[in-house]
Amino acid sequence: MTEIITFRSGMPPLGPAVVAIGVFDGVHLGHQMLVKDAIELAHTSDARAVVLTFDRDPDRVVMPDKAAPQLLELEDKVRLLAELGPDIVLVVPFDTAVAAMTPEAFIDHVLLASVTPIAVAVGHDFRFGTRASGDIGTLQDSGRVHGFAVRSHDLLEADGAPVTSTRIRAMLAQGDVSGATRLLGRRHFVSGRVTRGRGAGHELGVPTANVMTHSWTALPADGVYAGRARLGDTWHDCAVSVGLPPTFPGASDLLEAHLIDYDGPDLYGETLTVEFVGRVRDQRRFSAREELTAAIAADITTVRELLKSGG
Repeated sequence: MTEIITFRSGMPPLGPAVVAIGVFDGVHLGHQMLVKDAIELAHTSDARAVVLTFDRDPDRVVMPDKAAPQLLELEDKVRLLAELGPDIVLVVPFDTAVAAMTPEAFIDHVLLASVTPIAVAVGHDFRFGTRASGDIGTLQDSGRVHGFAVRSHDLLEADGAPVTSTRIRAMLAQGDVSGATRLLGRRHFVSGRVTRGRGAGHELGVPTANVMTHSWTALPADGVYAGRARLGDTWHDCAVSVGLPPTFPGASDLLEAHLIDYDGPDLYGETLTVEFVGRVRDQRRFSAREELTAAIAADITTVRELLKSGG
């Protein structure tokens, strides 16, 4: 069972460890390869396998206006990392104090303060410390002093290009949720609380759950998608609308999910997780109620077919 630990200054040391370090937004196939390599090395080195990550994207602290949309919330990131099987996921709260640390201070006051590293595994382009001034060479210099090896991982490639969180975000921005699935090794999903919307879906006989996500959540491009929605422990087929529907200029809901054949109680206040299976169409404006109703019926039929075929 993986132990989840939040780093704090003065915490009891975790002992000898092989440490995989990264933001790991998305926990995509490249991240998985790096973490699994650290776990394998730990098992042959009589050490614990530790994944050291941060509670948020450092850019959200350092340059909040330019921070990229996030593929995962912290809870989901930690869960997916834990499912890979390390002994410990160590979550470092990233604040202005950590952001101001020099690379050497981060090594001394976070890495060496929490574990006795035998080896540190990072991506080849890993940067750390104030102004991203530390790199692989910085780690290697410290490793020679403190007795740990540094394992630099080249980027995994898929479909002729490196697997990166940036590439996955670009795919989502183009509505290519199937491409994102290939690189993530799972379907992209988002979560949020269901709030009251404008009620247009109810009036049309296709009620939708209006899901409030965080402002930093990586949503796919505006459009209609086939998806699956998890309510508690149960999954439901759903048609998902992302973006402001042009037919309703006063709309403010960015993510709406119609749970197909759902006949349970109202979902207001519930937390809904929506995963994206395939893209159905772009958003478009309908001039008449009948035209909109026919389009929704066609969308649901397409969604059923996509989900039946596995996306």
